[in-house]
Amino acid sequence: MEAQEKGKARAAPQRPAARDLLLDAASAVMSERQTIDVPLADIAARAEVNVALVSYYFGGKDGLLLALAKRDAATALGELDRLLSLDMRPAEKLRRHIAGVIRTFFRYPYLYRLLAVLMRDSSEENAREITTFFAEPLARTAKELMEAGIADGTIRPMDPTLFYMAALGACEQIFANRSILKFVHGIDGIDEALMRRYSDVVLEVLTRGYLEPTAK
Repeated sequence: MEAQEKGKARAAPQRPAARDLLLDAASAVMSERQTIDVPLADIAARAEVNVALVSYYFGGKDGLLLALAKRDAATALGELDRLLSLDMRPAEKLRRHIAGVIRTFFRYPYLYRLLAVLMRDSSEENAREITTFFAEPLARTAKELMEAGIADGTIRPMDPTLFYMAALGACEQIFANRSILKFVHGIDGIDEALMRRYSDVVLEVLTRGYLEPTAK
């Protein structure tokens, strides 16, 4: 019995399921190549599984991309729920929410473009699903925080919808324009230090725009 237990302790960890391997591979390849236009064969090769398993688990490439978007978005929405539970003023929650969006795009640099393409080019059913599970909660949260901040006098009145569209664009710009970073500014990659510096700049610009002059 003791020898069997020792044997189990030395056993190699179980390999993740093929479905998870495909999702992880798609995320890694799209991040490395800075594009969402990646052949299924390359994703399957990275996952070290048969490409036919994409159809088996996801029904095809659109299904794989939708599952990846939902997985990554779920992480961001979980962090948003934790933020909303904190006891702080709406203006500070909005600031932290924007910083969280930038961290999400740093972690998943393809996510914003992937969601946009799926909503534009995928089936109406997929587009509606993405809107329901990701876009609507984010937009609704930002609108509620802005309205609460306007009500308590820390945020000046402005259109919440247009503000959030502008904020999302700012959050994603550095990750969508890596060629400009590289060939114009000589920056070959985005590490955590650069992400934090970019976050500081975006927050400085945006919060100076939405805060009332007397708000702290």
